[in-house]
Amino acid sequence: MKVPKSARKYLWLAVLLGAVFWLDLISYEVSVGPLYLLIVAYARWQMGLKTSLFASMACAVLWALADYGAGHRFSHRWMLLENTGVRLFTYIMVVAAVSIYQRALEAHRRRLAMLERLLSVCPGCGAICVNQPGWHPSSEFHRDSPRVYTLCPTCAATHPSDAPANPPRAANR
Repeated sequence: MKVPKSARKYLWLAVLLGAVFWLDLISYEVSVGPLYLLIVAYARWQMGLKTSLFASMACAVLWALADYGAGHRFSHRWMLLENTGVRLFTYIMVVAAVSIYQRALEAHRRRLAMLERLLSVCPGCGAICVNQPGWHPSSEFHRDSPRVYTLCPTCAATHPSDAPANPPRAANR
């Protein structure tokens, strides 16, 4: 019987959580906190926001259980809860950072796909075809393509030239 790919990801997440918890439990003086961070990042990257938030909570609780189970005692009980809260906050910040990175990566992929539709490059010889019939060697393309540039308003005022000033962009709505 073949296990579905999504189920394998959840199984892998559970195995990772169990392994890091066990390692954390038996190694009182060695910090395995970065391993919990990797688990949270993996969950966000592979399984989505809800799963990664659940993994963040699970990692914080497992860390507290391992810390308490390994014999670490705090002078006040609230310190264990405070440390657990700080770890949970850190894990949630990792989820947010990976989410932002994923959005930026997807935007760059869309931009690259758009540019690839405008500019075709042969992977064999490097010839280029730009919205015109025929392929041209890349050296010819770079030599013959016009250099288009604009100046910022400050430079345009300081150095009058033929280049137009770059108009300010409209604010995102």
